[in-house]
Amino acid sequence: MKHKFLSFANCVLSLAICIVVFSLSFSQMSNDKLNTLLLKIEKINKGIKTLKVDYMQTVVFEATKERKMTIGTLFFKKPDSIHINQRTPQIQKIYINGENITVYTPDNKQVIIDKWENVIDVDFAPANIVNFGNSWRKIKKTNIISFDGENKKYIVFKIISFKKNKDWYIKIYVSKATMYPEEAVMESDGVAMRIVFKNYAVDHVLDKNIFRLNIPNDVEVIKLN
Repeated sequence: MKHKFLSFANCVLSLAICIVVFSLSFSQMSNDKLNTLLLKIEKINKGIKTLKVDYMQTVVFEATKERKMTIGTLFFKKPDSIHINQRTPQIQKIYINGENITVYTPDNKQVIIDKWENVIDVDFAPANIVNFGNSWRKIKKTNIISFDGENKKYIVFKIISFKKNKDWYIKIYVSKATMYPEEAVMESDGVAMRIVFKNYAVDHVLDKNIFRLNIPNDVEVIKLN
């Protein structure tokens, strides 16, 4: 009986070791695939000089069932110039230069200026997602990026924050055909967000003035940084 017990115990131990080894190997394979895909997206993004894309963002608040939709166009120019022309629900002009983000709301006659790093770490807005290929290394410093599967059309990445006080995750759906993000779904505490990107135009000539804001004299300027 003792020998049978030891034999059984050894089998259990061997099985446990096999499971651990398999798990580690699978994890390594997943990490290798993740890094390969991120580097591929990064390489394609590095070749882009200018970009224009339309987006539609829908936010649903679970408690009230309120739905908020935002529609606009995003313009990007290397190395770090971004302009977002938001058309609904309220006209906003958003300018990002890699250091600051400036939000101009004409109806309110107000301009708000903040550090871009304060926004990129807390808000996965369309600018962050479209620029995922260039910014994933920076995102990875404060978030966990993982490979979340794929289908015939998309590669899916999942992002979760390191910080305990942040209860959210976001999935980014990257087109296999272009390696550009086409959709993002975010789940937070009581809030669900979905962004769809379409009509990508790459390396078209953009007016250089589109990335500059000339602040009218009658506008209030608020600096948060």
